[in-house]
Amino acid sequence: MRLTQRTDFALRVLMHCAAHARREEPLTVKEIAEEYSIPLNHLTKIVQELGAKGFLETTRGRGGGLRLLRPAHTVTVGEVVRATEQDFCMAECFHPDQQACVLLPHCRLKKTLEKALSAWMRELDAVTLADLVHNGLRKPRKIHLHF
Repeated sequence: MRLTQRTDFALRVLMHCAAHARREEPLTVKEIAEEYSIPLNHLTKIVQELGAKGFLETTRGRGGGLRLLRPAHTVTVGEVVRATEQDFCMAECFHPDQQACVLLPHCRLKKTLEKALSAWMRELDAVTLADLVHNGLRKPRKIHLHF
């Protein structure tokens, strides 16, 4: 299983907000984009989505910015992954309308993959944003991503 870049960036934003939760002034999208070398327009869309899904409080205008809407210890990684990933269809047999595989009536792979996905999500549900940043985040190295 591999997370999309969107989910990866969403987790970075939320972890950054969790690490700076005690900061008086709100964080800005521009600040986070520069810190992680993520294109501003791309990150803005992700922040809007996180706001719409109840993870962030966003305020527009002068003095605006973003903060976690809930305490970091109440937000699980699994919850974020479920909210940001498009689907969890690991093989053709996971798509209800695309089951052309001739092995499907006798195959045990789907059940095995379902168990693996369930175990993976259980692990992600056991970790909160607070767990990920419990000692605070160090200033990240500047890395340049190519899109």
